[in-house]
Amino acid sequence: MTTLSLLDQPLTLLSIAILLSLLLPATRLQQGLTQGLMQLGGRLNSERYSARYLQLAGGALLLCLLLPLTATYRPLTVLSPWPALLEPLLLWCCLDLGRLSRALPLCLQQSHEQQSQARLTLAPLCLRQTDPLSPLGLHKTLAEVAVLRLAGDAALLCWYLAGGIYAALVFALLRYAVQAWPRKLVHWRAFGLLSSVLYRAMAWLPFQLLALTLLIYPGSIRAIKALPQGRLWAYPASGRLLAVAAAGVDAGLGGPRRYIDATDYYPKLGCKNYLNALSTRALLWRLVIVLLFWLSLAWTLVLVPLFHG
Repeated sequence: MTTLSLLDQPLTLLSIAILLSLLLPATRLQQGLTQGLMQLGGRLNSERYSARYLQLAGGALLLCLLLPLTATYRPLTVLSPWPALLEPLLLWCCLDLGRLSRALPLCLQQSHEQQSQARLTLAPLCLRQTDPLSPLGLHKTLAEVAVLRLAGDAALLCWYLAGGIYAALVFALLRYAVQAWPRKLVHWRAFGLLSSVLYRAMAWLPFQLLALTLLIYPGSIRAIKALPQGRLWAYPASGRLLAVAAAGVDAGLGGPRRYIDATDYYPKLGCKNYLNALSTRALLWRLVIVLLFWLSLAWTLVLVPLFHG
């Protein structure tokens, strides 16, 4: 009876999805989903239209995608030969953890002697142009990608535990829409407004929890002092997370970023010291330990009542 109860736990299904992502990353599937959303949005997004129209068009397309997505899940559970595995498979499709676990260590290793290869490895994971990146720029980009993408995975899993598969699917759709219609590019600024606002609203609490968790590491005094810097960021929840992560390893993030159509200057977060390979590796390990901490805590809360209730 205990084993059956354990298999029915959402945390068990979540853990299966994490293992699947680590063993077999859904890289091509995720790239295909993002590319498909980009092409759909490109049919409606044009410079000929007003900003107001583009905002409405982006919201309407998001709604047209959301309703079929949630409506078809129930028939899938009926038709699927393995209904219990459907939720882990859907989560597997949405997790970045697997491809990050392969790309980021490789990029960090290449940043010493094979900088051109490191730029190519990093390019599919970020929006900015990686060709002109210096060694410092490579480390900053790698660290920021790791923090924000892993935080997105953590938020997805939090919503799955809190609201079930429907909440996770809504968040996943918003996440892919934000990646496909990035407001950092002028062309998508109006069209991607609604998806960006909704994604930020759903990600706010998980991002805050991760930022507070990073305060327990050595260097917490620096991290606490850097916490208010997050208000300088366009999305303060991401800003706080980046500021705390950078200050914890006594380094800085932020600064100029070169995109397709312009170079944007972001506020500098953390400390004044330059990020190097050693501090970048330390930051990555801290992120991994934070995620393991929350996963272990969740398993503790499940197993203790199950075996001693």
